[in-house]
Amino acid sequence: MEHFNQISTDEIINQIKEAPIQFSEKRLDAIPGIRFEDYLNQLMEKYHCTAGQLIIRTCLSKPFIYQVLKGERVPGRDVILRISLAMKATVDETQRLLTLAEKGVLYPKVKRDAAILCCIETKKSLEYTNLFLEEHGEKKLL
Repeated sequence: MEHFNQISTDEIINQIKEAPIQFSEKRLDAIPGIRFEDYLNQLMEKYHCTAGQLIIRTCLSKPFIYQVLKGERVPGRDVILRISLAMKATVDETQRLLTLAEKGVLYPKVKRDAAILCCIETKKSLEYTNLFLEEHGEKKLL
C-alpha cells in the first residue's frame, strides 16, 4: 500500500468517490495525522527560520510565538498569514497551515485573499503585503 504523501489529493478523492466504504475500512487509518504546530515547525526548519526571527518578522510577542510552537495556542487566520509571509512559505504551504488550524484557506474570489495570494506567490514581505492591501482598500494583516 502506497503512502498517502506519495499520491495526489485528487487520487485520494477519486478513491473515496469510487468506494467510500472500502476506503473508510481499509485506508482511512493509514492517513497520517499532523498537528498545526508540527507542520509549522517543519516549515521553520525548511526555511531556516528561528523562533527569534519569527518574532521579529511578524511583530508578535515572544510568549505568544512559543505558545504557538508548543501547541498551547492556535493563532488566528491573519496571524497565520503573517507567519507564512515572514517565512516566505509557498501558497500550498500557507493553505495547509490554514487548513490544519481550521481557519479557512485563502479564496481567490475574495479580493483581500486574492491580494494576499499575489504577495505570497511573489514572495513579498509582510510590510509590502500590508502596503499592497492598504493600496487596494483592504484591511492590513497587522
